[in-house]
Amino acid sequence: MAAQPVKKGFTLIEVMIAMVLTALAIMGIIALYVTETKASGFSRHTTEAAVLAQDKIEFLRTQGPAVSFGPTTESGINERAQAGGIYNRITTETVVAGQYADVVVEIDWNDDGISHQIIMRGRRGL
Repeated sequence: MAAQPVKKGFTLIEVMIAMVLTALAIMGIIALYVTETKASGFSRHTTEAAVLAQDKIEFLRTQGPAVSFGPTTESGINERAQAGGIYNRITTETVVAGQYADVVVEIDWNDDGISHQIIMRGRRGL
């Protein structure tokens, strides 16, 4: 009797296990990519909001004598302080004891349905 040749190859079970492991790895990579993209967007928006707040404080510092005024709101601005953006900026200036003015700038925006806010404070002489 002749010996039967040894058959080499993968069984159906081995192929299916390999496919499941590959699918799990791909799903993990996709989840990592989505998380990184959201974090990158949040970081960019936070930086832009900080720049908008700092820009307003610097603008008020270069103006004439300080005057107390209630909250002024600019809605829908972007990083170039133009209409059509996602940011709202609320600015308040309060003269304290006739010596200096406190400036408060609040920037708020929605990012993926979550509200965020940055508050920056400054002071300028009279």
